[in-house]
Amino acid sequence: MSELDRAAMTLAGLTLAFLLAVAIVWWIRRPRPQVTLPKAPKMAREIRMPRLSRRAEPEIEPVEIAPARLARLRAQPVYDPLPDDEPPTEVAPIAAETESPPDPLPPEPIEAMLAAQVQAVEAQAHAAPEPSPIADNPISGHAVPVGQARLVAQIPPRDAILTRNWVGGRPRLPDAMPWPRIDGTDADFIAQIACADLPAGLWDGLGPRTGALAFFVHPETGAATALHLPEVGPPRAAPKPVGRACFRPAGLDDDALHRLAVRAFPEWAVDVRGPDAPGTPAEADAADAFFAATGYDLADPAFHPFDWPTMTALAALLATRLPALETGTPPPPDASDELTEALADAAATNRDAAERAREILAIIDESAGQAGFSASDATAVMTALHAIHWSRVVVESDAESGEDRTETITLPLTRHHPDADLWVSDYRALLFDHARHRWCADPDSLSAPARALFEPVWAALAAAEAPLVGGQPHHYAPGFDEERDAMLVELPASALTGIAPAQGASLILAIRKADLAVGNFTTLKALTGN
Repeated sequence: MSELDRAAMTLAGLTLAFLLAVAIVWWIRRPRPQVTLPKAPKMAREIRMPRLSRRAEPEIEPVEIAPARLARLRAQPVYDPLPDDEPPTEVAPIAAETESPPDPLPPEPIEAMLAAQVQAVEAQAHAAPEPSPIADNPISGHAVPVGQARLVAQIPPRDAILTRNWVGGRPRLPDAMPWPRIDGTDADFIAQIACADLPAGLWDGLGPRTGALAFFVHPETGAATALHLPEVGPPRAAPKPVGRACFRPAGLDDDALHRLAVRAFPEWAVDVRGPDAPGTPAEADAADAFFAATGYDLADPAFHPFDWPTMTALAALLATRLPALETGTPPPPDASDELTEALADAAATNRDAAERAREILAIIDESAGQAGFSASDATAVMTALHAIHWSRVVVESDAESGEDRTETITLPLTRHHPDADLWVSDYRALLFDHARHRWCADPDSLSAPARALFEPVWAALAAAEAPLVGGQPHHYAPGFDEERDAMLVELPASALTGIAPAQGASLILAIRKADLAVGNFTTLKALTGN
């Protein structure tokens, strides 16, 4: 029941109580004249009633009305009862009156009183409640400010069966509901939130507090819509991979890398928390260290492929980079003898490295899909690639003499070097993308070294890139009207979720407050935060 319905019921109750009070007072105070009936003329066959003796009017006993009942009748606050030593005031009996009845109350005071009560009830219904600034979420147990909430990923997840809120993955739609469409196209699922977990003061008290809200975007244009689900059903897979409108896997912007990414948003179970729940410094350091790391080696078990999709993605990526090794870098026209000789030696080393790497890739292609994947196979592949060395010639200018200095960097094919990065950093970004999906489906499916590497990074990203629900957008959003619009959710460009607009720092889904009040979620504003 909405606030407006409750206000209407309150007004009806007060009006009935007031009319009942007026009727009772009139009934008690109505005149009771002693009327002597005139003698009727004698008529044929008339049966006359015997004369009865007149009786005195019975005295009316004093009536005591409880303060609470009296307050409800008069629409006034309840006052404390009188002290024990002070007797209550008795109501004097009403004497019989013989004069003519008094005129009824004029309609003006009654209408004015009713109008005043109507105004009071309307003011109470439209007045913003005064909730406490902090409320406890009964599900997660975290403090949640009533005006805004954050959706923080659970790392590690607690219970997939009891998950009520999540970003990405699959929606839980009723069985009879078709997959949502926007402008005739199957929409991409973004997030689903249980309305009962939202703070009471969110969106100024507007919007539903039962069921769930599911958000969708158009795969190409980014237009958005939302569904208010009275009940949820089983998880439902999307009819097709997500489109390019909001799909941004971290570090895989190149088209060739984009094709190797998992074309879906990983399903992150989230908690509804307050906006002031930052991550720990240790988590922030873990994320910074991961993305700024250099000198790591893919031979480390943390970087090994963990299933056939990651193994074949590794092979496809490396295959696109081997032609650059075979071709080599031709020397410039004014190259010195030292540079020319260094480039020739590096080309010979790289041609041999490319030939040996192709032998390993051929073994991967033959084995893929024919046998079950095992960690020992991944270890054998990475060990074989680590045994292959390749070279890159780097020319640097001496700051003191101004002369060019030639340096040849030779390192294993699996080793990262900031000045000699053939494929290692791109493979790590690709592994990061695949590991998110595998971990969200089953954290135990990743090896212990992989979990030790990625989980602190994901925890830091969850704290720093948490979506916002309600309140004002964190980023400036052209087209957002603070007076008329309410922000449903803001999803920052995130390496964790892979959700981001084509241009901008965040995706903001807003709605007109009038539509939110009546539960019309068919038309949303999909804005880009700068």
